[in-house]
Amino acid sequence: MIHKYGIGLAFTIAAILVVVGLQGLGVFDLISLKLLDYSFMIRGPISGWAAREPRPNDSLDVVLIDVDDETYRLLGEIGWPYPREKIWARAVRNLVDAEAKVIIFDIQFDSRDAYSAHMTSYFGNNPPEGFIDGDLALAEAISYGREHGCEVIMSSTIKPEPNSIPPQVLVLPNRYIMTSQPDHGLIDMSDDVDNFIRRYPVFGRMEHEKDVWRPQLGIKALKYYLDIPDTVMLRYDRDSYEFVYGDLRIPSYGRFRATFLTNVYGPASDARIGDAEAWGTFKHIPLAWIIDTEDFELPIAEEDTDWMSTFDSTSGFNLMMSMVDPSYEVPESPFKDKICMIGVSVEVIHDYKSTSFYNYLGQPTLMPGFEYHANAIQTMLDDNYPRVWGRTLEFSQDSAWHQILLISVATLLAYVLLVIFQPLWGGILILLEALFMLCLGVGLFTADFFWLFKLLLGNRESIGVPALGGSVVIPIIPPMVGMALVYVANVLYQFILEQRDKYFLKNTFGTYISPELIDKMYEEKQEPKLGGDEGHHTAFFTDIQSFSSFSEQLSASEVVELLNEYLTDMTTILLDNQGTLDKYIGDAIVAFYGAPVPVERHEYLACLTAIQMQERLAELRAKWQAEGGKWPEIVHHMQNRIGIATGSMVTGNMGSAMRMNYTMMGDIVNTAARLESSAKQYGIYIQVAEETYQATQDEFEWRDLDFVKVKGKTLPVRVYECISRKGQLPGNYAAILPAYHEALKLYRAQQWDQAREAFIEADKLEDMFPYRPTNPSRIYIPRCEQFKANPPGDNWDGSFTLTSK
Repeated sequence: MIHKYGIGLAFTIAAILVVVGLQGLGVFDLISLKLLDYSFMIRGPISGWAAREPRPNDSLDVVLIDVDDETYRLLGEIGWPYPREKIWARAVRNLVDAEAKVIIFDIQFDSRDAYSAHMTSYFGNNPPEGFIDGDLALAEAISYGREHGCEVIMSSTIKPEPNSIPPQVLVLPNRYIMTSQPDHGLIDMSDDVDNFIRRYPVFGRMEHEKDVWRPQLGIKALKYYLDIPDTVMLRYDRDSYEFVYGDLRIPSYGRFRATFLTNVYGPASDARIGDAEAWGTFKHIPLAWIIDTEDFELPIAEEDTDWMSTFDSTSGFNLMMSMVDPSYEVPESPFKDKICMIGVSVEVIHDYKSTSFYNYLGQPTLMPGFEYHANAIQTMLDDNYPRVWGRTLEFSQDSAWHQILLISVATLLAYVLLVIFQPLWGGILILLEALFMLCLGVGLFTADFFWLFKLLLGNRESIGVPALGGSVVIPIIPPMVGMALVYVANVLYQFILEQRDKYFLKNTFGTYISPELIDKMYEEKQEPKLGGDEGHHTAFFTDIQSFSSFSEQLSASEVVELLNEYLTDMTTILLDNQGTLDKYIGDAIVAFYGAPVPVERHEYLACLTAIQMQERLAELRAKWQAEGGKWPEIVHHMQNRIGIATGSMVTGNMGSAMRMNYTMMGDIVNTAARLESSAKQYGIYIQVAEETYQATQDEFEWRDLDFVKVKGKTLPVRVYECISRKGQLPGNYAAILPAYHEALKLYRAQQWDQAREAFIEADKLEDMFPYRPTNPSRIYIPRCEQFKANPPGDNWDGSFTLTSK
């Protein structure tokens, strides 16, 4: 017992160590990240029309200003890159006038404005009258925004330049734009191993200035949106593992890692499935609408709607409406007190990110890079960070003990289930444990532990939505792998032990027990041992009629060849019917049914075996005859006799501890042997004792043979001839049996003369094929004469004593 469970526990500990090692190598990182993505998709969008608990996108703090396909089309005559004075400076001024609080450019303006550069290269320092430098115009717009309480933040990036010293360069907007001293934030982000982006940097550092933290674009946006003073610095709290910036507390993804896990609010705002409405995660407005005012004409006149002037109280339209209707209210600006994130989604620019909503509802959707900044900003404003148990999904200094504990508990529980239950049920329960882990993992993220059942029932809309900051992430993949490993290892070990034990049983019993019985012995944990067990079984004896005559007419090698073919076929039938081969005695087969393991209906199987042996022997005779002169005539007419008896006997390994033989002993064994040998006196080939007959009388055709005292026995035995399966009487038996049984009835009534005549008539119907010495009808004729001369008396029980075997 200790050895058994000790090995299983060792496998379990080994499985834990293997999984921890693989987790340490990052083997499960990718699938853990994919499960995180799946959790996002089960939760669904937080805002937009597809959110299960609708949160209007205009309630979010970020508005997306997009160079989208519509803008690219409407401004097609102007061409990309857009002139900064005509487009970008105008866009900034219009947003400032619309009361935006922060404007962010996820567009780099490090190079010179194309139109301005062309004019300067052509005219030098003497440009034509009316020329306006685009970069200076944008700088003036930035200053205009600052004067009106709106900060414009530009993009910067750290670029490697291996051939320069230092080998990294901070790329800022060009010097003309920087004359307005705009603030800037980094736009550099790193993908995970699958090229998806899930974490947002807090700051970046240059290799030669590692002590200088350069905040990310989103951090800079919040500085101005939350009015964080310049004197407040971004710092790291080592006790809570959080970055602190004013009132902001940003949990780092792992100890002093300058990133946090972004809570993506939904698919890309402007994306859609087919002709459906766009997801609308964030309020999304084409750039062309931002510059479309009364004093600006879009290149496509029929689409020039002056949309931006709708929110300007001084516009001609609004002044006219106020004069017509004094109660008229100017629509509130959608940009009022918002963070306006300006970026590019038009496909030709290729600024796209793969996020957790990439394959939402089966529709591959990339997210514009500037919208990922918006998701990170909104995550920080809402304090809506997904909290990772152990701080990282990967195996790290922070998560090591958390993950080891989770792996160990899940794996040990799987082992306990295997110990308590059989492998099949244990496997099912471990599968349920894994299902529980999956429901737990995704449920902690969605705040609904019944999400899977709702999903399977087609009720996706009822899956819960977590409160802000209510999503928890746990790494469940390694524990599930540990559970699978412990199951496979322990079941494989049990299988090897089982095969070893079965091999041992087959070596011991395989030559005389069917494979099915060996499997049953193994299941019932029976092993060979010296000694016997008493039970109710069926003994079976058979041998070849007049086999000594065969030896006289065949050479030794021919006898061996013939006997091997015969015994092989007969033994196959015996084993196929779950019989146990005791031994061969020359041409004789000794067997029994019901041991070493119980066999249901062993009486029936013994009789069926006898019938099938006779049928197979008939096929062999036909085969031997077809082989021409190879075999003498006696082989062509080979017959075998079978004796069957059921009763109490002892079966077991008899012999010595060094060498034993599984055999049977008992009075019923002797009876079966006598029935086989005495069958020749009746000229029959299957002789069966009464108890066997009583158990199978409705399944075979029978001849009531005699009530006889076989040689060596004092008590008479009622015996029967088993002829065939029920309803399959061969030859002339349909006529023989009624005539024979009528004669037997007269015989037992001691009407000797009538019985004799009846047996003579029955004898005429019997088939006396070659080498058949007699038949049952014929043996009763002299018996009637004998009893007529010497009547047995009124108390006669109908028995007859045989004087030979």
